[in-house]
Amino acid sequence: MIRNILSWLEEAAECAPDRTAYDSPSGGLTWGEVLRRAKQIGTCIARQVSAQSPVLIFMDKSPECVTAMLGAVFAGCFYTPLDSTMPEARMKRIAEVLEPAAVICEKKYRETAERLAGQAIVTALEEIGAEAEEELLGQRRAQQIDADLLYVLFTSGSTGMPKGVSITHRSVIDFIEWACEALQLPDQVRFGSQAPFYFDNSVLDLYGTMRKKGSLFLIPKRDFLFPRCLIETLGEQRIDTIFWVPSALTAVASAEVLETGMLPELRRVLFCGETMPCRTLNRWKAAFPEADFVNMYGPTEITDVCTWYRVDREFSDTDSLPIGRPCGNTRIYLIDGELCVGGTCLSPGYYNAPDKTEAAFVQNPLRRQIPERIYKTGDLAAYNERGELMFLGRRDSQIKRSGYRIELGEIECALNAVENVTLGCCWYEESQERIMAAYTGEASEKEVKAALKNALPRYMLPDGLLKRGTMPQTGSGKIDRLALKQEVANEHSVI
Repeated sequence: MIRNILSWLEEAAECAPDRTAYDSPSGGLTWGEVLRRAKQIGTCIARQVSAQSPVLIFMDKSPECVTAMLGAVFAGCFYTPLDSTMPEARMKRIAEVLEPAAVICEKKYRETAERLAGQAIVTALEEIGAEAEEELLGQRRAQQIDADLLYVLFTSGSTGMPKGVSITHRSVIDFIEWACEALQLPDQVRFGSQAPFYFDNSVLDLYGTMRKKGSLFLIPKRDFLFPRCLIETLGEQRIDTIFWVPSALTAVASAEVLETGMLPELRRVLFCGETMPCRTLNRWKAAFPEADFVNMYGPTEITDVCTWYRVDREFSDTDSLPIGRPCGNTRIYLIDGELCVGGTCLSPGYYNAPDKTEAAFVQNPLRRQIPERIYKTGDLAAYNERGELMFLGRRDSQIKRSGYRIELGEIECALNAVENVTLGCCWYEESQERIMAAYTGEASEKEVKAALKNALPRYMLPDGLLKRGTMPQTGSGKIDRLALKQEVANEHSVI
């Protein structure tokens, strides 16, 4: 029985040591090189910290970043990739929750890493030597079990403090084994990566590639700004499988660069992270009639995805696409219309946040006879006449945008923290897919925008910012959000 994802890496390195594993425009690494480098990094980490310690990875997305993450695993630890482009204030909040024992960074990020590290040992990847201590790594490996954490990924938190979702080896092993079979991933699969490593969609890319001894090409972020270049990259790199957020697919479809018969090697178009417009789906299907199209759904708390739907019929542009049926070893419950999930996919909880864990991971009310936890997604769903799950929207202030889950409360928290802002409010205009914010106080809009840019990642910044003299209030003195939205709509004061 496999209890550690490193077994897949070792098998790939033994069977295909010279095959490219993780690739990029600036160069790639073979499976043999990934194994050797990960062991070197693992030795460095194991000499510094105890097993099952958190390791923060502060690097740009690259093949070398993958070796750093796997190096943490060789040391018997777990990793957290950090977005190198996010504001330092948010990095600091993540580091405060994680309390890393070690930080692996690129030299260019050392100064920032040292400011974030606290008591952690900071090591630049370029300074890690070529020595691997097999005995030490073997000792760490012998101690590991499949319930140990593999990674912690951070999502938005309603109080302004990001939430660290913990995922175990067993959860990833179960998910990848199911995905490889259900999605019919071939040996030597060639993924085209869109998701950053701090986003859970990358889990299928990284470990599906490893399980099938294939290769993963890290598509440059700039290519997604130029759809024609993106299509050329897919062709030049002979990509056969992509797992992207629908907004990326929509941008390509809207650019009118899709043509029937192009990219003959593209066989699987998988998507997850937000609602897929059927208009986008139909454009891609017209260009790739022989490809498999699969809609997948799931929050970070359940190891990437928990439901899936292989598109097996025609949909009009105005139809809604099902999110389908449960993935393997996963159980779905609809409790008062809310989609809840159980199974080995489940996270043990939020790292270093027992109160948040207790609120979201609850006892299954349908099976009180034994302890059985389920995760309350906060998403509303229903079954259609075919027995397929249909996503109906959120029941709280959390939204999904460009594949990211965002708590509007975190944006409000940042807004209310701006100097000379008296009161701030944030809401989402679903019909136009825009985050809106309003505030009262002496701060100018320019000052508020600048402050938010320093506090929030780009994907969380409001699309519209309105300065107001007063805020409508409810009888209890709270902001009357419904009245505020209506006032703004009536005034047409949208920036």
